[in-house]
Amino acid sequence: MSDLQFLMPESLRGKGSIYNTMSKLATQHGASDLAQGFPTIEGPREVREHAAKALLDGPQQYTDPRGLPSLRSALRDDAKTRYGVDLDLDSQVTITAGGQEALSCAMLGLLEVGDEVVFIEPFYNPVVPVAKLTGATLKFVALKPPQFALREEDLLAQMSERTKLIVYNSPNNPSGHVFSRDELMILARACEKFDAYLIADEVYEHLVYPGSMHISALQIPELAERAVVISSFSKTYLMTGWRVGWALGAAPLVAGIRKAKEVTSFCIPAFVSEGARYALEELPSSYLEDFAIQHLNKRDLLCNGLSDLGLSVLVPEGTFFCSMDISNLVDEDDLAFCLRLAKDVGVAAVPMSLSWHERREARHLIRLCFAKDDQTLQQAIDAFGAWLDRR
Repeated sequence: MSDLQFLMPESLRGKGSIYNTMSKLATQHGASDLAQGFPTIEGPREVREHAAKALLDGPQQYTDPRGLPSLRSALRDDAKTRYGVDLDLDSQVTITAGGQEALSCAMLGLLEVGDEVVFIEPFYNPVVPVAKLTGATLKFVALKPPQFALREEDLLAQMSERTKLIVYNSPNNPSGHVFSRDELMILARACEKFDAYLIADEVYEHLVYPGSMHISALQIPELAERAVVISSFSKTYLMTGWRVGWALGAAPLVAGIRKAKEVTSFCIPAFVSEGARYALEELPSSYLEDFAIQHLNKRDLLCNGLSDLGLSVLVPEGTFFCSMDISNLVDEDDLAFCLRLAKDVGVAAVPMSLSWHERREARHLIRLCFAKDDQTLQQAIDAFGAWLDRR
């Protein structure tokens, strides 16, 4: 068995990621695809036009492996404006082929045999198998539904003098939980106590809904020398295929990520980098406000529509995912239900339990993506309604 498959249930090993598996089922059965986390809405046209011009104008050759200087400068300025931090352009800002590559390179560039890495669950699935490939020991701290709150005693119980990294994701995919300042201080104290470092996956930083607030690890002074924040152009600007991500923060951690990146993708194309730079510097500030409002409306459309059918929905604080409790609907777990959902109901979803080690939590929850056009969301609501009527 490939190490990259170790998280998958035996029935799905060798069939690709759970996201692709469910999306293939959606295509096969003509179902509404709320499984894979990609939008059905195209990103800003002016950004695409600028990138197209940059493609024609060039350059067409390798770019600086650290990232296009103008894009790194835009990110440094954005971090100063948004989070009040001063980052060194040369040592604390690097560009990657999407946030996923930044996370993978953090594992490959920073972990060694004998190290321990602590994952806060639920985690972003693809990064955990990469960490296993390094030979490090993996440990896990479970956030339990429905609150998904981090408890300090649970974290400390999994740490030791061998702990090298803690990895967390906020706003969290798949739960939608947004970590509070108190929870970040729990992480900061643990890092200091065990001389560990923090990898903060913040790709949904601009999707936080009323009643919650995103606090970046960059805003915690105690983490200034211990944390690197990973984020992404792809989610915020609705262009997941562009694969533009970045890592910002403590220079030693950024150096480790760069070391791994230079032997993976090496660099990303100049034209997509220039498109991302244009989005950061040239789009009006209202874009991000409109982006959040648009997805708040989509969240409410899906969550309210399902709730009106009598279904139990956990409304997220952030991200573009919600979860649904199936414990009172069926006598099977989330994976079994999702495997037949596209055919029997007409909707594709992702089993939540795969984001916990050994599926030890959330076997009663499924994840639904609402970054879709309203028609697709309404079709999914109607499909659930028709299924309930047939039961």
